[in-house]
Amino acid sequence: MAAAAAVVVVVVMVVVCGGHWSCLNHAQPIPVAEVDRFAIMNVTVTDVWSPRADKSSDGRVNWSQVLLAPQVDYSRKARKLWPLDPQCSWVEVRFGLRLKKTWLLSFPRSGNSWTRYLLEAATGFFTSSIYNSTHLKYLGYLGEAEPPLRGTTLVIKTHSVGPLAHFPQFPVIALVRSPARAIISYWNYMSVEEAWRRFKGSVSRSSYRTAAFHKFVREKLENWKSIYVTVLRNTSRLHLVYYEHLREDPLKELRAILAFLGVRTSEARLACLARHLDGVAKGGQREVYPYTAWERAMFQRALAQLDVLFRLRGFPPLPDYRRYKS
Repeated sequence: MAAAAAVVVVVVMVVVCGGHWSCLNHAQPIPVAEVDRFAIMNVTVTDVWSPRADKSSDGRVNWSQVLLAPQVDYSRKARKLWPLDPQCSWVEVRFGLRLKKTWLLSFPRSGNSWTRYLLEAATGFFTSSIYNSTHLKYLGYLGEAEPPLRGTTLVIKTHSVGPLAHFPQFPVIALVRSPARAIISYWNYMSVEEAWRRFKGSVSRSSYRTAAFHKFVREKLENWKSIYVTVLRNTSRLHLVYYEHLREDPLKELRAILAFLGVRTSEARLACLARHLDGVAKGGQREVYPYTAWERAMFQRALAQLDVLFRLRGFPPLPDYRRYKS
C-alpha cells in the first residue's frame, strides 16, 4: 500500500512538473501566510489537510500536501455572491475537486435551499441537488445541474430517503422543522401556479378550509415522520439541524455543520455572511395556523415519537415549537 501511494505521488508530481523529474527534489513550498490569504479569499480546506498542522519546522507548506487536498476548480464558472457590497464583493463560490459526498436531507419547505446558501457562502463551494431545479439555477445555485456524485459540490440536497439507501456510506445532515409550519409552507408552495412565485407566494386563506387541505395534512405528516424515523434508524454518520435554531442563530448552527463536514472557513467570509443572511431563496414566513384540534393532536403524537428517537441517538430534544409563530 505504501509503495502504491508513493507511485501515485510521483505520477502527480511528474504531471505538475511538466515531465521534468528534476523538480521532484526541488518542489517549491508555499509560505503559510500565502495559504491563509487564499483561505480568506475563496479556498476552503478540510480535515484531510491543515496547513498549520502539516507545516514544516521552517513554517512553510509543501506543494505535495496541497495536491492531496480537496481543491477549488478555477477552470469553471464562479459566482460572485455580493458584488454590490464594497466590503464583500470578493466573496465567490466555485466548484471543487474530490469533495466528500454528503446528503442534505429534509422534508420539503424545511429550509434546505436557505441552508445551501449559507453553506456556499461560508465555504466557497457550490452545493448540488437530485432535482435540477430551473428556478434555483436562475437564482444562482449553479451546482443545481451538477451530477451530484461527481465530487465537485459540498452537499447534495434531497427530500427523499431513497438515495440514502443506495449510498448509505455518505454522511447525512438532516434539517428538521416543525411539521405544522413545514406542511403549511409546502401547501402554499404546491398551490401557487407560477413556479417563480412558489418560494415566497401565498394562497387564499379559504384554501385551508377545504377537504383537500386536510387530506394533504394527514398524508404529509406521515411523510414527515417517515423521513426522520428512517434516517435516525439507518444512518450512522448523522448531524441534526433544527430549522428554528438555525433561524435564531445562523452562524452558530453553521459552525456546527462545518465541524461535522470537517470543513474550515475564514472569519472574513462569516463576517460578510452575517451582513447577507437572508439569501435569495428563503421562503416567506407565515403566521397562520389553520389546523383542527384533531390535527394538532396528531402533530403532538408525531413530535413525541421523534423526540424519543432523537434522545436515544444522543441528539438534543426538539425545540418547544409553541415559541415560534412562523
